[in-house]
Amino acid sequence: MVYKNKNIKSNYSVIFVVFIVGAIMTGAAVLIAIGGLFSTSKTLKNVQHIDTALQDSGNHAGHAVYFDITEAPVFMSKEKKSYYYLVTDGNEYRVAEIDEEDYEEIKSAVEATGTYHIEGSTHYIVDSDTRSEIASRAESITGQSMTDKTMDDILGDVCIEYMKINFWNLYKSGFGVAGFILGLIGAFILSGSLGELKASRKVISLSNITAKDIDEEACKADSLWLNGLRIYLTENMVLGILSDGKYHEGQVALRYDEIQRIYSYNTNADDIGPNSHKSYIVEAIATDGNKYTLADSRSAIYSDDLIPETEELYKRIKDKNPNVLCEPENVRYKKCRFSYNLVDYDGDDGLTETLDEDDKQEIIMHFDYDNLAAHFKPADAIVSMKMSFPEDGIVEITTGYFGDREKEVEPALYNFLKGQLMDGWGEGYEYGDFVISFRESDADNL
Repeated sequence: MVYKNKNIKSNYSVIFVVFIVGAIMTGAAVLIAIGGLFSTSKTLKNVQHIDTALQDSGNHAGHAVYFDITEAPVFMSKEKKSYYYLVTDGNEYRVAEIDEEDYEEIKSAVEATGTYHIEGSTHYIVDSDTRSEIASRAESITGQSMTDKTMDDILGDVCIEYMKINFWNLYKSGFGVAGFILGLIGAFILSGSLGELKASRKVISLSNITAKDIDEEACKADSLWLNGLRIYLTENMVLGILSDGKYHEGQVALRYDEIQRIYSYNTNADDIGPNSHKSYIVEAIATDGNKYTLADSRSAIYSDDLIPETEELYKRIKDKNPNVLCEPENVRYKKCRFSYNLVDYDGDDGLTETLDEDDKQEIIMHFDYDNLAAHFKPADAIVSMKMSFPEDGIVEITTGYFGDREKEVEPALYNFLKGQLMDGWGEGYEYGDFVISFRESDADNL
């Protein structure tokens, strides 16, 4: 089906375009490859002397030709891996592209028998420097004055790419092989996008919710779209719009009474492995005891709306189902305290100014927006990080973490927060004529 909801549709518009591009490329590649087969077959049946091919009207490239030479080829020029030689049958001169190994074989044969039958496919020499070099050297051998512009009148406008004339050699030197290359690229794009396109139509739920149901729910006027998390909150359910078929099988749709727990955490790409990606994850534990991913957003982790959207998500679910717990089952909490005061722009502290409630709420807002938990390593061990002001001059950070990750979190958490607060995080926020300065507290670990 095609989604009607604009937010869901936009989530898959790019991958749908990629799918269409891959399909077009693959289709075009098939046509080119088939055309190459017919063209090669026709060329193979019409092997001509080079002079006969040059007398034909139209494009002289791509002909299967032969030329009987009576002297060893004379080197003219090299263009990348292509070696060009001047060859003659005793009456006229032509240009041939010959590999070094083939040159030695041809030279030996001519010296032994006085003649050699070369054959191959014709193509143009387009590089101006190569043409100039060939014209300059051929001029002294042929005794005829020529430039890169006039050499075609004497040597022919195409050269012979030396090869044994058979179907495969002619096919790979023609345009048909381009079809295979284009087909491989198209097939790669098509196969990759097809998986994600299928995932965009699949729904994982406990209530047999379909893609059509998701679309209808999302289109209702009272539905709320959390853009950073890519979650829809509708009247009846939570919809996780997951577009990445590489990591997820499809969309997740849970009714509010099917959710028992919900929590979120950051992932740290450096710690997870070759298929990792730094992201913000929202997971729910449903009534069937299984874990469901509602959000896996790589862009949200840098969004100012990340924490407000998460809090709104929890609030809406809690309103619909008061029994929902907004934390994992084995969560543990650790509180770290720091003292603070206000200093002027010269760095003088000991000032008597204090923060009012609005200032405190603004600091908490900045703390939430900056999502410091994403910078902790391992980031995926932390499920929450909240700031509060239990009393004047004291700030408290309460960190929730997975209980089985205690040995990774406990030794590093205080020093991490100390580095964030005391070495830069809060120093840039201004409050009137002052900035806040954090210090270690006498009761820093609780």
